Amino acid sequence: MELTLLNLFFMPFFYRAFMVLLATGVAFPVLGTFILNLELVPARFAVMHAALLGGAIALLLGVHPMWTAMAACALTGLIIAMISWRRKVSAGGSLGLVMTLCLGLAFIIFYKSNVHAITAFNLFWGNILALTAQDTVLAFIVTGGIILFLVCAYKEIHIVLYDRDLAQAVGVMAKLIYGGIMLLVCLGVAVAMSITGALLLDAVTILPALAAREAGKTFKSLIAWGAFFGVLMNMAGLALSFVFDLPVSPAIIVTGAFIVFLTRFITLLKERKYVKL
Repeated sequence: MELTLLNLFFMPFFYRAFMVLLATGVAFPVLGTFILNLELVPARFAVMHAALLGGAIALLLGVHPMWTAMAACALTGLIIAMISWRRKVSAGGSLGLVMTLCLGLAFIIFYKSNVHAITAFNLFWGNILALTAQDTVLAFIVTGGIILFLVCAYKEIHIVLYDRDLAQAVGVMAKLIYGGIMLLVCLGVAVAMSITGALLLDAVTILPALAAREAGKTFKSLIAWGAFFGVLMNMAGLALSFVFDLPVSPAIIVTGAFIVFLTRFITLLKERKYVKL
């Protein structure tokens, strides 16, 4: 088994999968922290519909679907950011229109171009072992963007996540930071869909952030613990998929869910012990 796993690292498909899972394991939990703090959990559904529209456009034009999916997701994120900021409400309030419009446009394209809808859905079913070199480069570009944004605007991001009105009152370019957060979340969702699939994209974003919440209390510790749990979930899921002959994406999400339950159980034990004392 050790020899087999060692040999796998010399195969391009496995090496790309390993490197992308490692990179996204470090950076994508940051997106999960953004999603949870800004109540953007419902927003991923709108972004997924936008990615479907991008896939339909790609099939129509004969281009790589990730480019059009990321463009559609980025535009959707900026629209949601503008609407939600102006109304001072959660971004979830404006998602119905966005989802319906994207879905309607996608099916119009399917109809006019004689493309089966299932073909576009298959583009985002997700297979980490089928990533192309171009997919890998895109994943690293988004990962680098997340890290760069976090490093350059760490304090401003922290304040915006805490309170947008306060951030604006103290002179932080809150609208710009909020827009940047939304943009990165949407681009990350588009990339995650190609890694784990649309139905399992929370495995590389929200699950590590949930586990980090049990271990860290400050913003800095949430980021650090999120990276730790993200890498742990991705690497453990990848290893288990080969040891037990399982699909990689479900193995990652089941592993991640188990780690979240375990961290929560440890927290409950600590709280119970503290109450007894």
